[in-house]
Amino acid sequence: MNTSTAPFESDPPERDVLAGEYVLGVLDAAGRDRVRSLMASDPVFADEVLRWEAHFGPLIDQVAPVAVPEYVWARIGNALGLAPAPRQAPVTSPAPKRGFWDNIGLWRSVGIGGFATAAVAVVALLSVLRTEPVAPTPPPVVAQQPPVPAMPQMVASLAGDDGKTGYVATMETRSGRMTIMPMSPTREDGRVPELWIIPKGGAPVSMGILDTEHVAEHTLPENLRALLNTDALLAITMEQPGGSPSGAPTGSIVAKGGITALLAP
Repeated sequence: MNTSTAPFESDPPERDVLAGEYVLGVLDAAGRDRVRSLMASDPVFADEVLRWEAHFGPLIDQVAPVAVPEYVWARIGNALGLAPAPRQAPVTSPAPKRGFWDNIGLWRSVGIGGFATAAVAVVALLSVLRTEPVAPTPPPVVAQQPPVPAMPQMVASLAGDDGKTGYVATMETRSGRMTIMPMSPTREDGRVPELWIIPKGGAPVSMGILDTEHVAEHTLPENLRALLNTDALLAITMEQPGGSPSGAPTGSIVAKGGITALLAP
């Protein structure tokens, strides 16, 4: 596995993570009140919240709204003891621009455990959506728009037994692109973290050595892409430099997590 790294300018500070959690709506009532108080008293923090809203905003246009099936309405009515009301034909009108908090499809697509997973997934989304500008050439010609890179389809948050997230990974199964960001990685003198994918009912397969300092991007070979699905698990063990010599884990598991589908293939 290629272990070259491409670090971001800086790691996200705790305040920035708190602002992102607020934007994603994963805080409880006390957490939301805390953020609102900070926003009222700290203009810099308020700007961080606005920046996260700007980061997540482009995702709204990537997710199509999903109509609620009729049988769902019927079950809701039955549960509430309500008689079915006649359904009126919808009136066609220009669709208003959807606000960030109103996009139900977004929450269905990003319904994953904890802000760390979602936030880094979006960071990865922003990085893969950047395209090369087309240089002008005389005489003027019509520039062909480069294809938009594929969106990450899967995401995984790898946490230790204490619940602290060690790494977050996003994966795009068709291209094999995998982005891994260290959050609070375990470090041991003379040992290195090795990532494993564990297929359902199968043996662990090494995905390579992880960088504990910087975000890294890799292109997975075909045999590893085939193992990426929501039934598989990712795990990290601490191994000797260079990785496990046997091709199987030798150290104890320091972080693990399931794979969640972010967007449909």
